[in-house]
Amino acid sequence: MSQKVPRKAETIRQISELIGIPEYPLNRGSSIPSAFFTSIAIEMGIPVVNGMPQMARKIIESSHFQWNEKFSSESTPSGGGGTVTAIGLLQVKNAVLEWLGKPIEPLPPEVIFDEWAPNADWQELRRTLPKELREIASRPGASDFRELVLTEYDLKCAITENKTIEAIEVAHIVPYFGPESDEVQNAIPMRVDIHRLFDRGLIRIIYDHGDKKFRTKVHEDVLLDYAELDNKELILPRDPLSAPSKLALIEQHKLHQELWAII
Repeated sequence: MSQKVPRKAETIRQISELIGIPEYPLNRGSSIPSAFFTSIAIEMGIPVVNGMPQMARKIIESSHFQWNEKFSSESTPSGGGGTVTAIGLLQVKNAVLEWLGKPIEPLPPEVIFDEWAPNADWQELRRTLPKELREIASRPGASDFRELVLTEYDLKCAITENKTIEAIEVAHIVPYFGPESDEVQNAIPMRVDIHRLFDRGLIRIIYDHGDKKFRTKVHEDVLLDYAELDNKELILPRDPLSAPSKLALIEQHKLHQELWAII
């Protein structure tokens, strides 16, 4: 049967409570702090090795469970290494449950990703923000959020694959309306010029239900200069649970529907 997979932070909290270690927040610049896996290994008497997926694999296999490639980000569409996926964390939790002699929780054969959706009143919330808080670079926590998103996308623009960090910004799909909009599913790293065009609706991202891929559409007003980006497949993040929210994209399209209505 299908099942929604909890966010990483929730599974980390559950594992921490089970094994009696401090709760580790998602780390700055990293989806999961390596110290989290090291603490689990020490409690379970497992030799510590370098690398988060490698340490997670040791923990999982110590309880005689099979390692699956979807537990690591290396098998996800971006091919990024160094991260344990949300479903991989669930298997780490099972390894801890087995070690404690408690019933395990079978992994779902089919995963439903719980998509982020903006607050119904997000536009009103945004209007009430002081102007300085609408600016991404100046508001508190912006740099931490930027690093988290960039890490998920292997430090590159999701559209051009540009890796010059100084030229990449984190674009909110639904414009920033408060801390709850700082959600990885509501963010895509983009080269500065692409970000500007995206915010103005001149480049949009659509989800193609036919081939189940995210693709770009370039407005005719800028097609001459950006034709190579039209219908380009979006680079996805390491963890499928961090992929852009289709609900957020639909909301963003509404902001620029008049611009696209004449095409």
